[in-house]
Amino acid sequence: MPESYKLVYFAGKGRGEISRLLFAAAGVKYEDKRITFEDWPKVKPTTPLGSLPYLEVGKEVLGQSLAIARFLAKKFDLFGKTDLDFAKINAIMDTLVDYRSEVFKVMFEKDEAKKAEGMKKLNEETQPSVLKNLQKMLEANKCKECGFSVGKSLSVADLYLYDVLEGAVTMKADALDSYPDVKACYNKVPSLPKIAKWLKERPKSEF
Repeated sequence: MPESYKLVYFAGKGRGEISRLLFAAAGVKYEDKRITFEDWPKVKPTTPLGSLPYLEVGKEVLGQSLAIARFLAKKFDLFGKTDLDFAKINAIMDTLVDYRSEVFKVMFEKDEAKKAEGMKKLNEETQPSVLKNLQKMLEANKCKECGFSVGKSLSVADLYLYDVLEGAVTMKADALDSYPDVKACYNKVPSLPKIAKWLKERPKSEF
């Protein structure tokens, strides 16, 4: 009997979208349960770790967004073909999660002066440094014409790169122009039929 999946997250992309992209890429059905901020206080005590997202796999429950993503990537054969691929994919994801943490820190800063200062540092220092490192990682891939970050096929690293950098490109269309391999990978993901379908059909959200 096939496993049943239920993803629980807020009514937005945020840390839950990478799992939704993985389900879309694999063509696997799941329940996409979305929690409003208004309902969160009463839902929070019922969650396994007091945070979202979490994933129900049959009777088992998993917390932590990247633990969920890595589980699904392995389940759906989207974690590379070799142990070396596996390590490279994790290196790309770890680089991106560090960057995303900085982005969220700035986004949720309530002091406007500190927020402006954080945004300046993000745009002028953090983002260029991260993109430069990602470019180096992707340059090493032998299959440049493929548009994928590791190997010759789609992996969770490609999906996570698209997910994390979507905000940067939305704010500044040419944000990736100086990083050709990063840009090629970013553009490759939404061109894939299953991903294109999800991006067209997914609910609109503010974040």
